[in-house]
Amino acid sequence: MNYPMNFGYHKSLVVAAVLLIMLPRSGYAQIEAGAAAEPDARVATLLDTDTTNEMHDDSTLLRNVSVLKDETGVEFFNALRIWVGGAIQYDYYNFDGVFSNGDQGERREGGNFRRLEGILRSSLYDWGEIKAQYDFDAGLFRDLYLRWVSDRPSTPLTITLGNQNEPIGLDQLQGNKQGIAQEQSAPSSAFGAWTSLGVRLHRAFQVVGADRPIDLFDDDAAFVTTSVGVFTEDIEEGHDTDLAVTGRLTAGRERDGVGIHAGLSLSYREGFYDRISLRPELQKADRVTLASPEANTQGIVGLEGMYNRGPLHLQGEAFYSHYGGRVGGYGGGGYLMAGWFVTGDSWGYNPQWGVLAAPTSTGGLSVELFGRLSHTRGEDDVN
Repeated sequence: MNYPMNFGYHKSLVVAAVLLIMLPRSGYAQIEAGAAAEPDARVATLLDTDTTNEMHDDSTLLRNVSVLKDETGVEFFNALRIWVGGAIQYDYYNFDGVFSNGDQGERREGGNFRRLEGILRSSLYDWGEIKAQYDFDAGLFRDLYLRWVSDRPSTPLTITLGNQNEPIGLDQLQGNKQGIAQEQSAPSSAFGAWTSLGVRLHRAFQVVGADRPIDLFDDDAAFVTTSVGVFTEDIEEGHDTDLAVTGRLTAGRERDGVGIHAGLSLSYREGFYDRISLRPELQKADRVTLASPEANTQGIVGLEGMYNRGPLHLQGEAFYSHYGGRVGGYGGGGYLMAGWFVTGDSWGYNPQWGVLAAPTSTGGLSVELFGRLSHTRGEDDVN
């Protein structure tokens, strides 16, 4: 059957050696309010791993973040604590071919700020959080939300209202802010990269031994997470989304530096989808158009898996997407990635949220070798 789709095809293999200096990605400051008898406020830099490596992550609950060694911290009216910081990341690029298809394959060379953002996070009593993350380069709030947090210590229940990542895939929820030099994978860029305005419910369940139908583990480090939300208004303006319902189910555990993870994501979307495009692994590469479907509905299914052990990291995802309404058609793809920390560092895993945690660093310098194979295509001829 012929569909008026115009799908294309993209396949890439990228292998790189990453040289990362850990200091620029951390750099949060904590502002302390002085007492009435002490009008001068103090500013103290938070350099311990409980704060700087985790404050960038939505999975960090602020009530669990340690304050300064002398137990003084930001607090206003016995209710409000504030962290202010940011992140700067600068890229140099030199490439041609598919990475600069808009210039007929001519070589392009230059530099750009991949990340230039300010972040404010605040806790309200023990139940609430506020986050504002502004991208000065793009001129938009990627995160701007209010979150309610339950009092469960190891199995949090949260409700998040505002601009946020939709719960679909490791690549989308992890991003590349904690180390990896590449942009999101091509299939994640085409089918799983959604930052939207909406409300989302997240719940973690600890799988204790007595509750397991099959006892595969001899400890209580296994968790199941569920996350579902209703969204509208794509923040990145990649599509005109009127309504989206997106959910994610994960199962995983972390013990003695070994992480195992599996997940399933589903999304149903209504709006106007006039192009399906991807960025082939690099920030400044031209986007490749896979389709011009002019559809008004989209359904997405995503599968994901991950394994960490010491310096070794393995990760993969697969997507299938169907477009309907005005036209009918499908697209999809997947990626496989492997990495090895030469410097002995290791990726972390947070099973209560079903996401990767910040890498554990053995020093100020971190070197990782990694490779990623991505495959993305649709049902029609090669574009």
